[in-house]
Amino acid sequence: MKNVYTLVFNGLADWEIGLITYELNTVHRMPVRTVGWNLNPIKTGGGMKVLPEFTLTEIDPQEMDLLILPGGEMWHSLEDANLAELIHQVYKLGGIVAGICAASLYLVKIGMFNSGIKHTSNGLHYLKHYLPDYGLQDYYVDTFAVSDQNIITACGEAPFEFAYYLLRALSLYDEETLEEFATVWRCQLL
Repeated sequence: MKNVYTLVFNGLADWEIGLITYELNTVHRMPVRTVGWNLNPIKTGGGMKVLPEFTLTEIDPQEMDLLILPGGEMWHSLEDANLAELIHQVYKLGGIVAGICAASLYLVKIGMFNSGIKHTSNGLHYLKHYLPDYGLQDYYVDTFAVSDQNIITACGEAPFEFAYYLLRALSLYDEETLEEFATVWRCQLL
């Protein structure tokens, strides 16, 4: 069984990760553990209260096969060296890092794509607005979602594509079944 964690915080865009967390938890019996800065309840953008199971300092990046970073306004101004280090460690240890919507902005901020990893976000103009010195245009792909070298990014309007690439990265289905999902979900893939 894979160890899946998702970061939870006030205002997280719960609709962006609902499909993948439901699929993993119910169909694959793969619990999605919640991680927060503390153990206090958070309130999602959709108004649901969620209780983090772990704090960022309690989890071991070696045990993380997948770290999901949902979107939310918080990412526009977040500066957190501990979270950045955790993300880098998960990646260096072979785990999958997946950021949707504004979380992709944070992945750019902390240098996850500096080695030439393809990525996407809410648009090139969005990245340049929040990061005026953004210089990774050669690796930016103007599409709904991208999976490259164990990093998955998606724009906020692409929860289906995000789920597709996560299922593919986790090797939970064969290619034929994944294509059926893509058709049913009307995914716009590369």
